[in-house]
Amino acid sequence: MSATTETRHPPGGANKERTSAEIVGDGQSVGSTFFGTLKQARGWLILGALLLVTVLIGAIAAGFGEQNPLSPENAAPGGARAAAEVLERGGVEVIRAESLEDAIDALRGSDDTLLLHDPQSWLTSEQLESLGGTLADRTVLIEPGLTILTELADGVRSAGVIPADITDPLPANCSNAAATAAGSVSPGGFSYRGAVTCFPLPGEEGGNTAGTFVTTADGEIGVLGNGGIISNGRIDEQGNAALTLRVLGSTETLVWYQPTQDDLAVTAGPADPLALLPDFVNPLMLWLLITALLAIFWRGRRLGPLVTEPLPVVVRSAETAAGRARLYQDAGAVQHAAETLRAATLARLAAALRIPPAYPRTTVVAAAASKTGRDPAKLDSLLNSQLPHSDAQLVQWSQELDKLEQEIRRS
Repeated sequence: MSATTETRHPPGGANKERTSAEIVGDGQSVGSTFFGTLKQARGWLILGALLLVTVLIGAIAAGFGEQNPLSPENAAPGGARAAAEVLERGGVEVIRAESLEDAIDALRGSDDTLLLHDPQSWLTSEQLESLGGTLADRTVLIEPGLTILTELADGVRSAGVIPADITDPLPANCSNAAATAAGSVSPGGFSYRGAVTCFPLPGEEGGNTAGTFVTTADGEIGVLGNGGIISNGRIDEQGNAALTLRVLGSTETLVWYQPTQDDLAVTAGPADPLALLPDFVNPLMLWLLITALLAIFWRGRRLGPLVTEPLPVVVRSAETAAGRARLYQDAGAVQHAAETLRAATLARLAAALRIPPAYPRTTVVAAAASKTGRDPAKLDSLLNSQLPHSDAQLVQWSQELDKLEQEIRRS
């Protein structure tokens, strides 16, 4: 708070000093003004904090946790962590290969099984050929496509998608020991045909049946058409667990390989668009987020309390009624004006006759007829059914209503 002293010399020769205090600003300290502004903007601050926390949680969650379907490290219902942990507890060494080179290096030992799950078909024919031959003692293909079947499972053919209306468990009906031990598995996924076909579809008969689990004649190549059998969410259904553990745990080492876009050959497909972005993009996005929050805080502040101000004129009710009447006349709304006059007249008549507002119009008509001695039928026509169609008829009808109202008030 600051004060200035003014000295004035009034006329007449008398020198009189008058000291007046003039307040500069709003009379508050910097601290109180700052905290007052924060209090007014607390809603925006809370919203900005929630947004920031949500972004940070999303960024942290994106960097941790496995999300790939049928991944041995994914604990979600679509993952396969349960199967991998049970196999490890049973003495099987589960090795997750992060790339094609890692898978080849892990399969150089003896007594091993390769699990290949490539739903996006990242691997080319040349890359698949490097996984074939005698590299793995056993190979299990999960929902393979045509290219994988051609390179790694000679003699196995795709038979299409298993219909969604098949909901009953599929019985083994084959000579494979793992399938026989499982008994039955959950339906779904794809079906295949091969030398040994297990879990055939309902209605499939003869030697060319299609099933959800197929092996070659020597049993070294197995094709599982329903990856959900080994998933966390469905492994405890039917004989899914027995089939999974017997097929994947028949050797000492299981190499779990799920190709990614990093395994793409140089000319195999387009690069990831996000990989083409420069390194400064992520810090720039964070800076833009902070800037947006600051802009919200800056522009969202209150400018002060509302100030009320009396209207400069008072509009009389008669002027309002006259103005509304002119609007009705300009619009040619004769019937609408008549209905307004009728409702107002009935309300005033009911009050004059001491009839509650909830009573019907017939009660008002009967009371008015009894009060004035007029014919009830003519009063009913005047108050209820009569409807003018021109300005002249409206004026004449309104005069009759006014005459009736004056007659009731005088009697």
